[in-house]
Amino acid sequence: MRSASSETSDSLIAALLRALEPASASDPPDDDSTGAPKNVPQTLSVERLAAIATMLATAPSIVAVVPPGVTKGRIAALLPPDERRYAGTVMEALDRAGVLVEPRAEALRWREPRPFCRDDCDWIVAQVRSSRMEDQ
Repeated sequence: MRSASSETSDSLIAALLRALEPASASDPPDDDSTGAPKNVPQTLSVERLAAIATMLATAPSIVAVVPPGVTKGRIAALLPPDERRYAGTVMEALDRAGVLVEPRAEALRWREPRPFCRDDCDWIVAQVRSSRMEDQ
């Protein structure tokens, strides 16, 4: 015979396990659904990414803080609310473009601020554009 506290614990554990399941496991999307509103682009255009790179290369909250550098959180703080979900995409694009100082260790690539390797905003934007064009 089980006690009431044992049953409560079991139901709590079951609820926690359900909460940890990926959304896709319990509610698969339609084939044409990506989960985003239909009028929101799934990626940033090359032009918008270049504009964001320009903003980041000159933003005091990136270049004048201690320690200086780009992080996903700092990017998100500078983006408009409807674009904040792209902060990780922007960080990856900057990394791929080779405009950020390499991390001290591979494990720190996404965990610590990474400064731009040059102060030249035009060069940064050109590298980001070039890298993005190669990806498309």
